[in-house]
Amino acid sequence: MDISQLKKLRAAGKLEEMAAVAHALDLYTTAGFSVHYKASQALSIPDLEPLIYHALAQMLRELPTLFAVPIVAEGAETYFARLPSIDLRKVTSFIQRQKPIPTDGNGRDAELDALLQQQVNTSFKSDQGILPVWRSIVLYDFAEEQQFTTNFMVHHAIADGASFQILHRAFHKALHTLSSSHSAMKSQVEYIISSKDDDGIGPPLESIHSLLIPEDAPQTDAPKYNDWLGNLTEVPSKTGYATLTLSPPMVQAFTQECKKNKVATPAGLNALITKTIYSNLPPTTESMDVNIPVDIRTDLPPKAVDGVMGNFFDAFRTRIFRSDFCGQDSSELGDIWTAARKVQSDTRKYFSRAAPSGETYLNIAGLKNIPDLQALLKPMIGGPRSESLELAYIGPHVPYSDANLGNKLVWQAGRATVSRCAFALGACLQMTVVLHTEGMTIGFAWPKAAIEEGLVDKTIEGIRDYFVSITEHSI
Repeated sequence: MDISQLKKLRAAGKLEEMAAVAHALDLYTTAGFSVHYKASQALSIPDLEPLIYHALAQMLRELPTLFAVPIVAEGAETYFARLPSIDLRKVTSFIQRQKPIPTDGNGRDAELDALLQQQVNTSFKSDQGILPVWRSIVLYDFAEEQQFTTNFMVHHAIADGASFQILHRAFHKALHTLSSSHSAMKSQVEYIISSKDDDGIGPPLESIHSLLIPEDAPQTDAPKYNDWLGNLTEVPSKTGYATLTLSPPMVQAFTQECKKNKVATPAGLNALITKTIYSNLPPTTESMDVNIPVDIRTDLPPKAVDGVMGNFFDAFRTRIFRSDFCGQDSSELGDIWTAARKVQSDTRKYFSRAAPSGETYLNIAGLKNIPDLQALLKPMIGGPRSESLELAYIGPHVPYSDANLGNKLVWQAGRATVSRCAFALGACLQMTVVLHTEGMTIGFAWPKAAIEEGLVDKTIEGIRDYFVSITEHSI
């Protein structure tokens, strides 16, 4: 589809522009969110595909942001345009599982990981013109129509972590509604969904937050440490991706350990991951600069952001030293709690910063002073990284619910997984954590040029071993 055929919606905000430009420069492809759905009762489903298409059509009508596409041109304003229609057959694929979902207790699903790694390395660019910037992939067991995993991949310019929750709740709601109605199930599938003249996109962050910059913002260069920064940045960048799912007893045991040591679970997890990596690095590695993205929707006008897809997040950093894990006069790595308390302290400092108006200061406010983001990003390619780790804690996946039905929904949402490509200029290891009814899943993404995959495998096994150990001791 040619750009001239599209209706212009609005200029991109700076967060949206950053995502759009990064995609255009092959620095970032996409993020994704998978949820496993299982029928709570035996359903008579002769064919799963029509149900999925019906649900996607209902979801698309409820979330018109999915008709939006970012348009990037060098030297010109980045903006959003609206597609006149979307053919669901072109954005949906069905893949049959070759093996059942693993139940060996190791928390690894190699088949799903392979699919997600392939997806996070697939951009939305095409020689066919402008296409939708989202897609759905359904992974199913051919012999079992009563359960499947739906994965949505979406361009970061129109979706942050919370947006994927909104997306899956709309899909989950459609699944339930359609499966509860025999007439809906028998109706003709409508594959091509047209947008409406009043279909728009949510507001840019700038329009609902003043993005004030603190007068006492630090201007001096930070001290230099022997950080773990991996290899130099590289384009084109390929992402490695893997997951680890921890069972509810494991999550509960870790939560109790964190409470006992008076730290929040995300701070404890951050410290655990950092220590595990240190244990697999040379002892000369002195520190890690950790980037922590945070959802800021609770600080924004509810009417503007509730149920709205978009980009409403910020990020702050904390620095964790190898010495934070060592006792006095010792080089041996000890427990994680000193480092966890440091992360918690830095987290509280970030959330306590407020302007005289009461608004929280946001670190991304500085983007408004950068007129050309392409000019900012291009010179960074081939240079050193500026951070070691990124850890986004999404929190619990909250499925669709109906107060009148309680837990009697036709479809139950189970394991959730957040996937993402690795930002080519970003950290050596970029992780996203989500809680769900089957425990907690950590997604690990890394630029393949930055580090060796073996280090990731050792990190995953080290984290799992820690959870196994504390769970055994709690019994």
